Amino acid sequence: MAPGVDGELVLQVQEALLAKGAVPCLVGPRIGLVATADGGALTAEVSLENEAGFLFDALVLPDGKAGVEALAKEDHTMEFIKDQYRHCKALLVLGASKGLLDKAGVPTTLPDGRPDTGLIIAAAGSGRTAEVTQTFIAAAALHRHMKRETDPPRV
Repeated sequence: MAPGVDGELVLQVQEALLAKGAVPCLVGPRIGLVATADGGALTAEVSLENEAGFLFDALVLPDGKAGVEALAKEDHTMEFIKDQYRHCKALLVLGASKGLLDKAGVPTTLPDGRPDTGLIIAAAGSGRTAEVTQTFIAAAALHRHMKRETDPPRV
């Protein structure tokens, strides 16, 4: 997450993960307070530079135009996303963050063209946050989505 992130959405997803026993970790370009789009603040516990993406079990890319634009300028963001994808982890892509997925070159389908069940994409303002979050939690519980794996990696 980066300044301008949709803080309310981050908190909703975080609460749903906590309710299922997960241990969500907020990651940003730098450790510390991150201003949200609504004027609040969240704390990045680790940075994109000091924690490799493959160490995490899944990834949520939050909405928030300014936050997404800031993350798009960070090379570490692209590597983090690619690591998650290459390691067949579940990804939840919310709203404007679809642009991050595109910039990282992550395909939205499996190599054979079928839908990737480990990649959950929700349009901005869809009002489906709770539903897609539960779909994501189920996908993350599978730990890896090996149908995505290719050698060499696609991204």
